[in-house]
Amino acid sequence: MDTSIVPARRDDVREVLGGREVADPYRWLEDPGTPETRDWLAAQADLFARARDGWPAGGWFRELRQLTSFERLSVPQWRGGRAFYTCLRPGAEHHALMVRDAGGDRALFEPDSADPERRTVLGFWSASADGRLMAYQTAVGGSERFTLRVLDVDTGTNVDEPITGCRYSAVAWLPGRDAFYYTRHDEDERSGPRLCLHRVGKPADADAVVFGGGADRTAEVDALVGADGRLLVVQVASGLSAANDVWVADLREAPIERPALRRLPLPEDGWTSAWPAQDGRLYLLTDAGAPRGRLLVTGLSQEPHTLIPEDPEAVLDGFAVLDGLLLVHWTTAGHATVTRHDPATGRLLGEVELPGRGIVTELAPGGQGDEAWFEYSDRVTPETVYRYDAGTGASTAWRRRPAPVTPPVTASETVCRAPDGTPVRILLLAPSWHRAGPLPTILEGYGAFGEPRVADYYAAALAWAGRGGLFAVACVRGGGEGGEAWHQAGRREHKQRGIDDFIAAADHLVAAGHSTRDALGAFGTSAGGLLVGAAMTQRPELFPAVACTAPLLDMARYELTGLGEYWREEFGSREDPEELGWLLGYSPYHRVVPGTPYPAVLLSAFAEDTRVDPLHARKMTAALQFATTSPRPVLLRHEAGAGHGERGRTGRLSYFSDVLAFFAHELGLASITPTEPRGGELP
Repeated sequence: MDTSIVPARRDDVREVLGGREVADPYRWLEDPGTPETRDWLAAQADLFARARDGWPAGGWFRELRQLTSFERLSVPQWRGGRAFYTCLRPGAEHHALMVRDAGGDRALFEPDSADPERRTVLGFWSASADGRLMAYQTAVGGSERFTLRVLDVDTGTNVDEPITGCRYSAVAWLPGRDAFYYTRHDEDERSGPRLCLHRVGKPADADAVVFGGGADRTAEVDALVGADGRLLVVQVASGLSAANDVWVADLREAPIERPALRRLPLPEDGWTSAWPAQDGRLYLLTDAGAPRGRLLVTGLSQEPHTLIPEDPEAVLDGFAVLDGLLLVHWTTAGHATVTRHDPATGRLLGEVELPGRGIVTELAPGGQGDEAWFEYSDRVTPETVYRYDAGTGASTAWRRRPAPVTPPVTASETVCRAPDGTPVRILLLAPSWHRAGPLPTILEGYGAFGEPRVADYYAAALAWAGRGGLFAVACVRGGGEGGEAWHQAGRREHKQRGIDDFIAAADHLVAAGHSTRDALGAFGTSAGGLLVGAAMTQRPELFPAVACTAPLLDMARYELTGLGEYWREEFGSREDPEELGWLLGYSPYHRVVPGTPYPAVLLSAFAEDTRVDPLHARKMTAALQFATTSPRPVLLRHEAGAGHGERGRTGRLSYFSDVLAFFAHELGLASITPTEPRGGELP
């Protein structure tokens, strides 16, 4: 099938930044609304469709559907004797908000029923302390601007006017009052977010501004109120700083509309999260002076003291305080451990037996003082919620349903060496029948914002390995696999290290015989798209195929759109000449060289992405199509009606089925006869 296309128009657009002249020939593609851009997108859609017709469909959609056909529950939030949770049923598009009480389980809000077009998604939610009221957020399509509503749990009806301008805003209910703190953004976002106090039944315009509203538009403000209603904690982060601030108020000292907030004297070299407890105590989870994390405890008039010190190997991810017991959640080399401690001294008492050698993604206290709840998964076990009984030491699955039948696979790990000698771990998933020899391989990476790659349940990886391929995940610097030090080692001026780690992982997979040069693909999403885009433009011969999804690629202009201005502390800013030099040093869009044989590239973008503007993928597509001398295609999968975050299940599976089919075609993975039309509807 012919996949050629007439190159896009190249303009002589040049911008002087920090004394450098920066060319931008496809600046015109930044505006999606012009007739020329729309015509170009239509031609790209036709090109993608023609190319996809030549891929071995192989029933990927059906296989992914089967691997994700299980009831996905969240860890319950216990309020007033009721359990609140979300549930994604096997045939549903979106998570529903549920409650379990004396009357059984019932839905409080079902996006699929509320919106016939199935474009509404559920955001943050929180029940009042007595379990009577539920605050929940919704958004439509790819928007990340949410609307906050309050419903009566008994009747399921909304009892308040909608509050707009909320972006993943936490809600902090005040015990004994029909009131809560929440964060609100101006519609025009000319100023920073404001922490407001809302009284249920009153108009939002009357809400008191408690904190914020300053000039820093990149600020993120969240609030917590202790279970006894005494302490208000306000946590403030900024895209302009690597550290955060924590403010605390004793709500007994002043009206709740004007709490006497005091800034905690925290170190400036780390990140601290605070949780208010009973009797004015405050737990602080911090990486200040402890890159792998430590847990402190303090009071309003006390100096913090260390309760759980930093571990030399494990990263401290979270904790839960029970009656007479402290549980601490750790991650070591992508695998979880939960330890038991004396809550007064921190003394180690033992471990919680987990279902396997997998990952724990949430740990929370339960409705009874001697119980905790956690979510567990591993490479072949879907996310499952467990109840831990401190009295018996037993963990029991909650509402266990038949799990999907997974293909026979083997999980393992290997380690490569970066150019500077740093060991970099690679997670592997292969067919269990495989003993030796190279396999068609997908190498994935992320490497940003301190987000770790872990050994969890990943349907796309299972599907690929089940068909006879190797799925590898490189734990590169910039992520959080080794704590904050690992993150710091791959951010800002050190970003190239993470790219070098990824390239080293690719070279290692070939040198060790896991794959070959003509059967190795690279895959990354969001900041991972930046990672693989940079690796491809620095070593175009390294991969025959690259899939790059919702990526940052034009690093000279990334902070001008989407949420880019929030990420200056992660990547750097074009406003600083030195930092601009870092950005242009690896910016994929600016490193595309005409006359280069680039690999097959599948760039995926979502038209309503308000986090990473799809202009990055559009401009990179045009640049690569003009530059490449390879017969391999450069394709753009530009999806309307979707964004960066939560989306419908059918859309997610259709996207992943296209990515796997692309790699199967380009890397030579054997296909099977299609069993259904590509992208078919779910039952």
